[in-house]
Amino acid sequence: MTALSSPNDDLRRFSDVLEDLGDDPGEKLSLEELVAAFGERGFGAMILILSLLALLPWPPGGKAIFAIPIILMALELAFQRTSVWLPRWMLNTAVSRDAYTALILSPIAAPNWLRRWVQGTKFRMAGRTYGFTNAVRRVVRRRRRGTSVLSLVRAIERLSRPRLPYLTGDVADTFTGLVCVFLALTMALPIPFGDALPGIALLLFSLGMMQRDGVAILLGVVATAACALYLLLIWATVVDAAHHVAAWFARVFG
Repeated sequence: MTALSSPNDDLRRFSDVLEDLGDDPGEKLSLEELVAAFGERGFGAMILILSLLALLPWPPGGKAIFAIPIILMALELAFQRTSVWLPRWMLNTAVSRDAYTALILSPIAAPNWLRRWVQGTKFRMAGRTYGFTNAVRRVVRRRRRGTSVLSLVRAIERLSRPRLPYLTGDVADTFTGLVCVFLALTMALPIPFGDALPGIALLLFSLGMMQRDGVAILLGVVATAACALYLLLIWATVVDAAHHVAAWFARVFG
């Protein structure tokens, strides 16, 4: 089912639509309301807002609630569909409007567990030990300031503009859609802290689609590469741990 929207919705700034969604009446914010609010900007806007919601802390399996519609919309984008279509049961899915408002208005800061993890975590791969760069550690150490998701989106709106059109055309949209499928699948995997990087990459791709900004698409590609590297590091860590466990069993029972 395709949700309908008012033509005026397409003339408003994306940040204004984000803010108005939090002010609307009703305790729940449904997916159908989101699709209708964003109008012709549906694909980029919907992927962006669902990625933001997915970055909230959810119980195990909660990320899949957002990953599934992202995958469907990314496939529609890859196959050159011009408007968002989602099944009725999915359009009826809703989240708390208070949680949504807190997400877009609260100051941005890394949680304490992420600070501790980034500062102390090391990865072993191919006999070498790797850690996060000093630049990443400095960013994570920053405390809460006045910057919120909404103010950040408004700053990006002022900086972003149509550029590098060959990265936002029909052929590029097919590539972007397929990459977003990979990112949504990764975000839904039960990987420790594995939702942040694909979520950031999805945000960049969606901004690039909405603003027709090829620079944002390029940054999304970089974030996707970082996500793939993180998956590789996690896999190498799991393999290394499995070898240690196998060696321990061999010593105990061998």
